[in-house]
This record gives sequence, structure tokens and C-alpha cells, in this order.
Amino acid sequence: MAEDWQLGLAEQERQEVAFAQTYVRDFGHGTAGHNRLVLIDRLAAMLDAASSSGSPVRHVLDVPYHSQHEVDARWFRRDCGPACVEMVGEWHRRDLDASTNEIMRSITGGQDRGTYIRELQDAARDFYHLELDRHDGASWDQLAAWLLNRPVIVLVHYGSFAMRMDRGYTAGHFMVAVGLDRVDYQGESVRRVVLHDPDWWGDVTMAQGAFLPATQDHFMGMWEDCYKDGNPRRMALVPVLG
Repeated sequence: MAEDWQLGLAEQERQEVAFAQTYVRDFGHGTAGHNRLVLIDRLAAMLDAASSSGSPVRHVLDVPYHSQHEVDARWFRRDCGPACVEMVGEWHRRDLDASTNEIMRSITGGQDRGTYIRELQDAARDFYHLELDRHDGASWDQLAAWLLNRPVIVLVHYGSFAMRMDRGYTAGHFMVAVGLDRVDYQGESVRRVVLHDPDWWGDVTMAQGAFLPATQDHFMGMWEDCYKDGNPRRMALVPVLG
């Protein structure tokens, strides 16, 4: 029997949810769309829980995802920051369009180097008319409050992110926090942050780096570990809402 949230889906969408649930239950890793199917299954499970309990377990913002390996992001390798600006910028202004390549070139003048926090703030203002407030030493509670109505660019130590695709890179990395959820694990309620990670490749049309969950403890560890790269602990770039 379909849960209440499924009643608003088209028949094809319900079939896709059912297929994802069957795939995750009966098959292992190996197909190109594996991560997408796992995501659908996880979302369905959380929505089922919300329908049966009557309490919300997930709050995720509608933030466009971009990989730093997309066709219009391949001029540079070290462009995670500009990719994050593109994601947050498009969330703010869907009518403005700029590629990761364009944002990176405007910052570095064509050099393939890491980008600085101030440069990302300037790029967000120049391309999307968006002010990003910088917060160092931010807390989980602050992040949770921001995520109620805006995405947040966070700087993490990538080597501490256990589910990263790029196993060869372990230094500072920009990602976008787009929401929160809560799951039951061994009888305990576990809070998680939901992330857009631009450092994913393969079939980028599948957006495999989108909506990746990290538990509160896991995320706070990688956010805190930024000091290992000489970066500020728990840095956040928060859109200023007009």
C-alpha cells in the first residue's frame, strides 16, 4: 500500500521508487546509476517514516547541484569554491546563469589554483548580487538555524569525509550544506546534515554528489579538522537574505 506522500506521484514515479527499493534490497554495487537509486531508496524510507509518525524527519532546500567536473567546469581542477558559488547563486537567482569556468576565471585570471574565502564572497556579489557573510567557529545549532531558509557554503578537511569519491584529495574543500534530516539508528535518533559535494565525476547528469548525508558527529569532525590545512575551523559562508 502506498504511503500518503506517494499519492501525489505519477505512476512512473511510483514505479521508479519501487524499483530503487528492490534494487537496494536485492542487488549490490555496480551499475552507473547506483548512487541515484540508493538516494531514491533512502528518501522513500525517510518519507515513509514521516508519514507514519506524523513528524517531519527531513528538511532540504531546493538548491541546484553542480559538479566541478561538468563540461562547463573542466578548464580548472581546483574549482570547488566557484562550483559552490554557482550552486548557491542559482538558488538565489535562477534567472542569472554563469558557469563554474567563468566564475573561476574571474577570480584567478586563468590560473588553476585554490580560491580564497574573500574571492568567493566577491564572486557571489559580482555574478549573482548575493552577499555572503563569513562566520568562523560556527556551531551546529547555528548551521541548523541557517539551513531553515538558506544553503550554506562550508569549508571542510576533505580527508575526514569518509564517503568522498575523490580518494586522492585530502586537503581543504568547499561544499554546500543544503538541509538536515534525522534517522533512527540502533534505537537512537541521529541528526545528519545533507551536502552537495562538487568533487564527483562520472555521469554528472546523475548528480551523484548531491544530497549526501553526513551524521552530526562526522560532519563536525571534518568541519573542525580544517585547521589541518591551515584553514579556519568551522567556517561558513551564509547568504544574506534581503
